[in-house]
This record gives sequence, structure tokens and C-alpha cells, in this order.
Amino acid sequence: MRFAMPLECELLISKTIELQLLDKKHVDELFQLVDTNREHLREWLPWIDANTSPTDTESFVNSAISQRESGKGPQYAVFHKATMCGVCGFHPFDVTNKIGGIGYWLSQAYTGKGIMTSSVKALIGTGFQEYGLNRIEVACATDNGSSRAIPERLGFTLEGVLREREYLYGRYVDHAIYSMLASEFSLNEV
Repeated sequence: MRFAMPLECELLISKTIELQLLDKKHVDELFQLVDTNREHLREWLPWIDANTSPTDTESFVNSAISQRESGKGPQYAVFHKATMCGVCGFHPFDVTNKIGGIGYWLSQAYTGKGIMTSSVKALIGTGFQEYGLNRIEVACATDNGSSRAIPERLGFTLEGVLREREYLYGRYVDHAIYSMLASEFSLNEV
């Protein structure tokens, strides 16, 4: 079973926030964003040390395009006032069970401005309305308060903690698992 794909290449979130479907045109700018935020991102993202060149970023973008084209969920570049500042999108859908997991990151200079909360809110609508998901999940390291605040603000339910779920640069971290069901979703509430 494949999900219908939304036609929009861009989602205008507000006058200052826009999501653009990841595309090859984003490769160089995305690599530069990662490279200049390497220390900030490395605290919680396991792939930073493996992304050392634009070729590595191009491989990620190609996989995001393939994922989207196969109906398993979009990935977006996040822009604030026309400047790329992060990425948010779905991990590959569990098509059988209609489950999508959302992942996101933001460059250090743009944290704390509500940009990612607004972006994830748009992804929730896309997941439930455009793709027909029944469940959306967010997993965050338990000590990553900034990332955890997003699903908490948006009304996700904390289901529990997976102990030592991820090996991250020489240490294991626990993950808090959040979810929202289609039956709980309302554009007015989120």
C-alpha cells in the first residue's frame, strides 16, 4: 500500500517560515549549514561525523528524494526569512501500520524562536491529512530538553522511555517516546 503524495513543493508556515521539499538544489547550502553547526549538532545527532563533504550530504538528499518518491514520507529544508536553518521530516513510514516518525534539527542561531515547533506542527497535518497516517511518533534523547519540548508543546503523549536506545559518540542515551494518534489530531488544537 502506498500513500498519496502531497503536491506542494513548499509549505508556507508563516510570513517568515517556509518548508521546501529536500532537493538536489539544497545540497551545498545544507552541507554548509551542517558544517558550521557541527559542534552544536553533534551533541544529539549520530550522523554528524559521517557527513564530511557535500557528497555525503548529496547522498542524504538523494535518499530523502527516493523515500518521498516511494510514498514513504517527505523531508523538508526549513527556511526562516529565506535562510536555510534546519531540516525536518519523516523517517520512512511503516506503511503497513500507517506510522510515521518525525525527526528534526535546527542550527544553533535559530533555536528558541518557535521555528521548529511551527514546522513540526505542519508535518503533523501533512502526515494525518495528506498521507493518512494513524500514528505519528517523535523520539528524543531524554536529556535533550529542547527537542522534547516540541512534542510536549504540540500535545503528544509521552509513552515511556527506551533505556540506552542509542549509542552516541561513546555513550548510550535513553530515548523518550512520544506519539499522537489520528483520532487525537485537530488543526484547532495543534
